[in-house]
Amino acid sequence: MYSGVSAHPDPCSKSSDLSPTQGPFLSLTGVVQPSEEDRLKQSEAKFRELARQNELLYRISQQIRQSLQLDQILQTTVCQVRCLLETDRVLIYRFGENWQGQVVIEDVIPPWRETLGQMGADSCFPRGYAELYGRGYVRAIDDIETAGLDTCHMDYLKSLQVRANLIVPVLVRDQLWGLLIAHHCSAPRQWRESETELLQALAEQVGVAIRQAELYKQATTSARLAQQQATQLEAALQKLKKTQAQLVQTEKMSSLGQLVAGIAHEINNPVNFIYGNVGYLRTYIQELTHLVNLYRTHYPEPVQPIADQIEAVELDFMLGDLQDILKSYKVGSERIRQIVLSLRTFSRLDESDMKAVDIHEGIDSTLLLLQHRLRDNRQWPPVQLRKDYGTLPLIECYPSQLNQVFLNILTNAFDVLEQQVSQQDGSGKQQVPPEITIATEVKESYAFVRIRDNGPGIPPEIRSRLFDPFFTTKPAGEGTGLGLSISHQIIVETHGGRLLCHSAPGEGTEFCVVIPLRQAQMVRTA
Repeated sequence: MYSGVSAHPDPCSKSSDLSPTQGPFLSLTGVVQPSEEDRLKQSEAKFRELARQNELLYRISQQIRQSLQLDQILQTTVCQVRCLLETDRVLIYRFGENWQGQVVIEDVIPPWRETLGQMGADSCFPRGYAELYGRGYVRAIDDIETAGLDTCHMDYLKSLQVRANLIVPVLVRDQLWGLLIAHHCSAPRQWRESETELLQALAEQVGVAIRQAELYKQATTSARLAQQQATQLEAALQKLKKTQAQLVQTEKMSSLGQLVAGIAHEINNPVNFIYGNVGYLRTYIQELTHLVNLYRTHYPEPVQPIADQIEAVELDFMLGDLQDILKSYKVGSERIRQIVLSLRTFSRLDESDMKAVDIHEGIDSTLLLLQHRLRDNRQWPPVQLRKDYGTLPLIECYPSQLNQVFLNILTNAFDVLEQQVSQQDGSGKQQVPPEITIATEVKESYAFVRIRDNGPGIPPEIRSRLFDPFFTTKPAGEGTGLGLSISHQIIVETHGGRLLCHSAPGEGTEFCVVIPLRQAQMVRTA
């Protein structure tokens, strides 16, 4: 251990290989001559030192090739160099702007103070040195007291407790990046040529490590930017596909609404003509019947041709049946008028803006379009429809869009129930009567519409993707995967509500539509 070092042991220090009784001897001429044993030991020590230096170079070069952790490589380098050189401090100084910088890596033993991050710029550092270091200049100072340094430079080195130092440049792409510096603080030291060559070789390896780390950082940054761009591009593509699909679906619903409104208009004109004349027809028939009965009262015995005609046309039956026909006309025309009204309610071409409406009318008009799927036929048993309507106020919404949501949910429910019935027919199991329940209620300031079926239910892995665009479980050509996605957007984004799905295998499925009664409200997070 060098003088001036504290009692804390240096883990890199070694005890001498020489015993007190061994050493040089005097020749007969009075000149000290090393013994043969001393020369062998010196040669052995020299080769051992070279081996240690080569081993260090190899180890650090291998670490650089196998690791991208620059800080770890640099820390290992300064620690190993300090141990190998048996000096007090080894550091790496990095230049910044205007050749100012700081110590970025350091290894030091007590009692010498640490300079990591505190060294700053040497105000006495000659600017010409930067150019020399950039050309590979190496500077070795054996003793600052006898090196002929100016007072400012010497005082600066003394403030760092430096007595001797060895400085080699660290070049990255032939540009000066920093300095690899060995400080001897306890006493002057004569730096050997082998030590200078070792530090130069290590500085080259440090430059390689820094360049490698920079390339890795650039590669990872480029990869991250490319990934971000790819993600943004994918998101833009999905948004474009979703927008395109929504436009197509909206156009379809608009065309359907126009078709329904056109049919309703065309039916409404003749129905109004029929319905408007039923009252007059009833009056005329009643008066004619009264006239016939009055005639039969005053002329009970008509002439034979009239009697024969009365018997041929079954006059009594005709008069009674005529009243029944009038009643049928009235009921039928009223039913057609209700259908027309429901069709117009569903289309709501004149209500594209937000307004307060009775959503029960929208649900009923949607069910009217699906009436054919409620009836019994040869293939499927009739679907039992249960309504549990609560008392709802008028709700601010976009009526035509809300009807589209009801149509999508109910259509899916009918599809699932028909599929379940067909599977039961093939399995021979007892059939469960298909059933759809629609319930409405108001809670606080929100309207709830629950549409439930007693189908097979939805597995969790499918339920989590129900509202994804283009996701469908139907066979190719039977579903676009847009119905529930668009419904979710209509309820959540357009109306500020929620569209929830509660389902489990074997327990049926319930879709719950939650919308605020007034659009100024916002639905709390579920």
